[in-house]
Amino acid sequence: MAAMEQLMLGEAVLTADSGELEFQALVRDHARHVYQVAHAVLRNHHDAEDAVQEAFLRFLRLGRKWGEVRNPRAWLARTVWRVAVDRRRTAQAVSLEEAAGVIATLCAKGASVEELAATSEMLALVERLVASLPRELRDPMVLSTVEEMTSAEIAEVLGIPEGSVRQRVSRARAMLGEKLASWLEKRREG
Repeated sequence: MAAMEQLMLGEAVLTADSGELEFQALVRDHARHVYQVAHAVLRNHHDAEDAVQEAFLRFLRLGRKWGEVRNPRAWLARTVWRVAVDRRRTAQAVSLEEAAGVIATLCAKGASVEELAATSEMLALVERLVASLPRELRDPMVLSTVEEMTSAEIAEVLGIPEGSVRQRVSRARAMLGEKLASWLEKRREG
């Protein structure tokens, strides 16, 4: 009996080790992509890392059901997207860190106070315009332009067809162009 128990214990350890190795390989293979998705939403390195950890923990909690996940990359991307969107809802709307970086760069180049004000105003305007887009257009636009993800990667993250991604990004750009043109026209008149 003792030999049989040792054999069973050895098999359990081997299974646990191989499961751990599989999980390590999963993290190694997909961590960069999952981080890009989280960062596209959160625009903050530390928040994105937290969201990535949460997504991998959720995958780890699946336990033996890993095999039921047909496309782990897509599953992780969708999961981190949801986690990041939930975190973004509680975070600040405007990233002060990004604005400070742009202003610091302009100061280093010797920009005037007027140029700094105009740049800050334009950054805030663009952020407001992007935020005003319908979510179905905003999300693909942010992933495409900010994170420079391909249509296929965005389709994977959002769980929509690749053709829909291209169409939504195109519509989002057109809407942003119209809104910006309208804003500039009002500014010239007033």
